[in-house]
Amino acid sequence: MIPGGILANRYELRLILILGWAMSLPVPLLYYYAKTWTDVIPGIILLQASGFNIPAFNAYIAGASEKKRTGASFGIVWASAPLGFVFSPAIGGALLARVSIREIFILSFVLFALSTVLLFWIQPQPPSKRDARQSKLEIPQSIPEATLLLVLTGAAIAFSIASPFLPLFFHDVLRLAPGTIQVLGSIQALGQTAFAVLLGRRADMRSRGGAIAMGLVMAATGLAGIILTKNLLFALPLVFFFGSSRASSYIAYSILATIRSGATRAGQYGFYLTLEDIGFIVGSYLGGYLYTVNAFSGFIVSVGVLLLLALIAGVTSFTVKTSVDVAPDEMSKTVVVTK
Repeated sequence: MIPGGILANRYELRLILILGWAMSLPVPLLYYYAKTWTDVIPGIILLQASGFNIPAFNAYIAGASEKKRTGASFGIVWASAPLGFVFSPAIGGALLARVSIREIFILSFVLFALSTVLLFWIQPQPPSKRDARQSKLEIPQSIPEATLLLVLTGAAIAFSIASPFLPLFFHDVLRLAPGTIQVLGSIQALGQTAFAVLLGRRADMRSRGGAIAMGLVMAATGLAGIILTKNLLFALPLVFFFGSSRASSYIAYSILATIRSGATRAGQYGFYLTLEDIGFIVGSYLGGYLYTVNAFSGFIVSVGVLLLLALIAGVTSFTVKTSVDVAPDEMSKTVVVTK
């Protein structure tokens, strides 16, 4: 993410998006020809490496958005990914009844290729001369920025402590069949889609910190309800609310686009998304350990972290004073600090 952010400052964003998408094209073919589980490792590495363009992806959304509608823009665009997860398990299951799994990888290759070609039709976004000259790593320089980094990384840890192990919980504790667990996964993705749009719009109209806090509280409520009720009837709506945890992170992405004037367009995304990815790794390992100790312990920890982060986000104003907010006699100091 960090090299990707630096590249996004120096070069045209559409080109970087296309290169990242094109890098993923060989992946389904590598899976298609794999004979053993070790054969898929290069494909996994290549697929993850192709995500170097995510800072450029976020910077492109910010550049194409109206300044007062960044929350809605990020919410709508990022909602498209979980929307695909709503339908893909059912489609994949139906196809497996008719074709082999290797043929499904060929279909995946076609869809990857189609999405790559479509990127040629979006408008280019060349870098500004200032960003191309700086091309630096942007780290937090104020309390609101540091708080946003804490919330983004903490939410990633809390999400990955719980989300990968919910299917195991449904199987081990609720004794649900695999088909039912797939349905619950689709409902969670649907909640992620819906709340990405709704919270994005709310962030534009009201407090951005409040929108993040609302999403985290709803996620904690949904997760707590699942483990307390231990009932399929309640799990169906409650897992929908748990999807709002990722929607809160999309609001954080939109805040990065406007929180500090003078920052390069993608330098912040490179640093913040790297820390978020580390949070996903830490949370997954921690969640696995906690689940082996007790099936409920990881979810309890996740609920506690989500509520704490909601409190922090709710009381924080994610704005930073710029030179226009400073008295004239302090203007010279502001210019020096910015430079």
